[in-house]
Amino acid sequence: MTPDKAEHTIHRLEAFSDIVIGFCLAQLGLSLVLPKSATDMFSVWESTTFFISAFILIAVLWWLHHRTFRAFFVLNIPMIVLNFGLLCGLILTLYFLESLMHVAGLGQNPARFFVLFIFSFAFVYALVGAMLLTGFLARRSELPAAETRWAISQLTSILTAVLFGVIAGTIVAVRPNAAHIASTTIALSIAVVLLRRLVVRRWLDQKLGGT
Repeated sequence: MTPDKAEHTIHRLEAFSDIVIGFCLAQLGLSLVLPKSATDMFSVWESTTFFISAFILIAVLWWLHHRTFRAFFVLNIPMIVLNFGLLCGLILTLYFLESLMHVAGLGQNPARFFVLFIFSFAFVYALVGAMLLTGFLARRSELPAAETRWAISQLTSILTAVLFGVIAGTIVAVRPNAAHIASTTIALSIAVVLLRRLVVRRWLDQKLGGT
């Protein structure tokens, strides 16, 4: 394939991915649960919390995807398969989230659907991490120091996020009650932020220096 055709294909893949991610964000808004009455603030709070959390995760995913395509994407079959697998996983993640919010809106325990939701999101982040790692290994000899630092930094962040999803999902799967969903998510989110800001950043400064 000529360079012009390869670049055109990459642009089409990125544009298609943007459409799917944008559709997922729109669908996320449509999944918000309407209150059953004027006093039903709990369902509004719960639905809004999941919406904001999922919106942030998808927005971060889009940024990682964009940066991967801009500097690290290599047009080959493994990368294309990983990209389409990521999009498929993202759609399934939104389906599990809608199921979670629907069950919660019925006043039932949504723990099982939370487990599916968090595991699927961990899987999606693992796929974008695999894309970034594949591109980084293929192009590491030609990358500037800033891009190398960014790639390593984001790979550690993605690994942390995946571990967060696996641990959170496992805890809720073992103790499937609604109370553990909020407490587990908050506790592990704080741990992820501290690990990312303190340990990972210090290690990068020691190994690669500042940008």
